[in-house]
Amino acid sequence: MFDERARTVLPRVVMPLVRLLVRARVSPNVISGVACGMGLAAAVLVATGALRAGLAVWLVSRLADGLDGIVARETGAISAFGGYLDITLDMAAYSAMVVGFSIAYPGHGVVWSAILASYVLAITTTLALSDAATKAGRTVGRTNRTFQFTTSFAEAGETSIMYGLWVVFPPWVEWLAWLWVAIVLLTVVQRTWLARRVLGIAPSADDGCPRVIRRP
Repeated sequence: MFDERARTVLPRVVMPLVRLLVRARVSPNVISGVACGMGLAAAVLVATGALRAGLAVWLVSRLADGLDGIVARETGAISAFGGYLDITLDMAAYSAMVVGFSIAYPGHGVVWSAILASYVLAITTTLALSDAATKAGRTVGRTNRTFQFTTSFAEAGETSIMYGLWVVFPPWVEWLAWLWVAIVLLTVVQRTWLARRVLGIAPSADDGCPRVIRRP
């Protein structure tokens, strides 16, 4: 729910750093890789018990993750591959953090598996809706990103907030984690409802299904 608002504010805040990166000719894809690497390092820190240090590195990694798109737009280096790489590396980092927390808090094994499963459903509904809507000529996201992202209950900002809560309130980790599963699944339901409303149930002309032609 916070992501698009943050994307409108972030460019103004980080523009001096963006100009420095542009002058240094740092590729947006390199920034995406560095952000993912920092996210993986944060996961390792969390897994080894350095929870607060891991959270700090994680937050910096998410700031770096927001720079790649800004640099791409500033340099005219926007590409479909860049969008693909960004979302792939993002999911690697977010999932790695869950694995790190599962090691840091080993007494709640089932909920961490449930979170990863909910992430699979969430990203599947995101990409499937984006692709289907694009092919149908429909608009479901009001951004200039590679994929049509829709506003939802569980976005990048909410994810980082939840990771922070797991670090700050260890006694409440289990019920907070189950709450997070519910929020992510609610996002899946929300996107499915949106897909039903926007796309309808009529089959597309190129869905690969055989057609029965009725002759008079």
